[in-house]
Amino acid sequence: MVKEHQPTTQAFRARIVFICMSLGFLAVVVRLFYWQVLEAPKLQAAADNQYSRSTSVVGSRGLIFSADNFPLVANETVYRLFAQPKIITTPPEELATTLASLLQPELTASTAAELSEQTDALKTHLAEKLSQKDRNWISLFQPVSQETKDTIEKLELFAIGFDEYEQRWYPEASIAATVTGFVGKNEDGEDTGYFGIEGALNKELSARKSLSTVITDALGRKLFGSNDSETGVINGRSVTTTIRRDVQYLLYTSLENALKKYGAKSGEIIVMDPHTGKILGMATLPAYDPKHFSDYPAELYKNPSVVSTYEPGSTLKVLTVAAGVDAGKITAETICPVCDKPRVFGKYTIRTWNDVYNPNITIEDVLAKSDNTAMIFISELLGADTFEDYLRKFKIGEELHMDVHEDTKTPFPAKFGPVELATISFGQGISTTSMQLIRAIGSIANKGEMMRPYIIEKVEDESGQETLVEPKSEGRVVSEDAARQVVDMMITSAHSGEAQWTARDAYSVAAKTGTSQIPSPDGGYEEDKTIASFIGFAPAHEPAFIMLVKLVEPKSSPWAAETAAPLWYSIADDLLLMLDVPPNLYESRNAEDENETSETEAIVP
Repeated sequence: MVKEHQPTTQAFRARIVFICMSLGFLAVVVRLFYWQVLEAPKLQAAADNQYSRSTSVVGSRGLIFSADNFPLVANETVYRLFAQPKIITTPPEELATTLASLLQPELTASTAAELSEQTDALKTHLAEKLSQKDRNWISLFQPVSQETKDTIEKLELFAIGFDEYEQRWYPEASIAATVTGFVGKNEDGEDTGYFGIEGALNKELSARKSLSTVITDALGRKLFGSNDSETGVINGRSVTTTIRRDVQYLLYTSLENALKKYGAKSGEIIVMDPHTGKILGMATLPAYDPKHFSDYPAELYKNPSVVSTYEPGSTLKVLTVAAGVDAGKITAETICPVCDKPRVFGKYTIRTWNDVYNPNITIEDVLAKSDNTAMIFISELLGADTFEDYLRKFKIGEELHMDVHEDTKTPFPAKFGPVELATISFGQGISTTSMQLIRAIGSIANKGEMMRPYIIEKVEDESGQETLVEPKSEGRVVSEDAARQVVDMMITSAHSGEAQWTARDAYSVAAKTGTSQIPSPDGGYEEDKTIASFIGFAPAHEPAFIMLVKLVEPKSSPWAAETAAPLWYSIADDLLLMLDVPPNLYESRNAEDENETSETEAIVP
C-alpha cells in the first residue's frame, strides 16, 4: 500500500513546486511590467534628476546704440559668488573673513572709514549664509568682477564657486540716462527696463529664457563626453537711436557748465532736425548714473523734456503770430491799435514787462519787442474758438508718440474766456513740455509742416533683420507762406531783439526768447524765480537744426537774453560745424543796434 502511494505523493509535490515557480515567475514579470512600463516615466525623471542638472539660461539683452553705432547701453560679463555650505569644512567665520577682504574692491565706499564699515557688515552677512549647513547651494555676493574672481580662485577654496551672468553697462555714464532709462528687477526678480527707451521698448530688448541640461556624476560634476542640451536661446533685439554721440556730449557738457555759471537749479537742451523730426541730442540735468540708479532720488528717473510741464512764456508768442498770419487776420505791416497802454479785464490788469508801451507797433516788430498787448490783440482778432483750434493743430498738450516710457498727454486749458484768451496768447495760463514746444515751432522751421519727433532709427534682431523707422508727417499746420513770414519775424527777433547782443554776424538765426514766471502752489507766481528759455533754428531759411535751451531758476540773471540765449549761440557755433552746414547757407546778417529790450510776462490783479 505504501509503495503504491509514493509516486502519487511525489507527483503532487512536483506540481506544487511547479505552481510556486510559475507564480514566482509571474510575479517577477508583473513587477517588471510595473517598473518598466507603468512606472517608467517616474523612474526616468528620478534618473534625470540624479544624473542631470538643468539650469535656466537667458540670452543677452539687446543693446542701445547711438546714431554713429557707439554703444550707449551694452552688456558686461560679471559673476555671482556662491558656496555649498553642506560640505564646507572651514569654520564659517574664518571663511567669511577671508572672502570679505577679497571682495573689498567690489564695495562702493569712498572713504577708509566707509570701507571698514562695509567690510564688517559684509563679513557678518557672509558668516550667516555660510552657517546654513542644510543648504546645498547659496548665493553669497554679486556682481563680482573678473579681477576679483581671479583673485579668489587662486586660493582654491573648497566648495566656493562662481556663476557667470550679464548686467547692463553704460559706457557714456549719465550723459544720456534720461533718454536710455535703466534695467532693474521686477516682482519676480527678472530684469526689466524702466523709463526712457529701456522702459518703452522692454519687450524688444528683453531676451528669452531657455533650459540648459548637462549629465553629471553623483557629485554634480559634468561627465566627460556629455553634451549640453539647450533649447531656443534668443537674444533681445538691439536698438539704434537717432542720438549723435558728439552732439549729446556737446549738449551735456555745455549744460553742465551753464548750470554752474548761471546758478540754475536744472536745465534741458534738445536738438532736432525739423525736416525729419529726428532727435540729434537731448540733455537734462541734474541726471543720475543708470548703473547705480538706486542711489539717486526717483524724481530724476523721468525725462523732464517729455513729462515736466511749464508755462512757456514768450516762446509761445511764435505760435500766436503764426496763427494770426495763417488765418489772414494779420500781416507784417498790420498796426496794433491797442498797444499804447495796459489791458484791463475786470479786476486784472495786464502789462508789458517794464510797463513801457509801443503805440502803433507793427506785427513785424512784436516778436522783437515781445509785446504782450500785441499778442492779446492778435488773439482777439482770431477769437477764442479759432485760437484754440490752432493750438490744438500745433498739438500743444498732445502726446509725442515717441519711443520713451513717459510719453503721455498733458493738461490743456479747459476755458478760453477773455482773461484766459489774453494770458494764453503770451504763454501764461497754459502748460506744455519742452518736446511739445520744439515739435510745434519745428513746423515753422519746416515751412509749415509738422514732423513727428522720433528717437529710434532702427531695431535689429540677432539674425540681422532690421526694422527701420521712417520720418512721419503730422500734417500741415500753417501754409508755407505763413511760415515764411513768421520766420522773417523770428529773424528780426533774434538779430534786433533783446538777445541781439549775443547774436552772430556770420549766420542768421530765427529765434525767440522766453522768460516765464513759475506758478506758486498757493496761487499767483513765485517772486524772483523764472524759467529762461531760448528756441531757434539756423540757418534761418534752410535750418540744419532747431534747438531749445531751458534753464530753471537761474540765479545770475532772471532774463533769458542773458542766460539761455548766450548758451544757445555757443552750442550753435559748434553744431553748424558738426552738421557740416555749408557756409553759403549761413545767410550772414549784421545785428542792428536797436530794440535793446528784455522781457518777462506778468499778470497783475
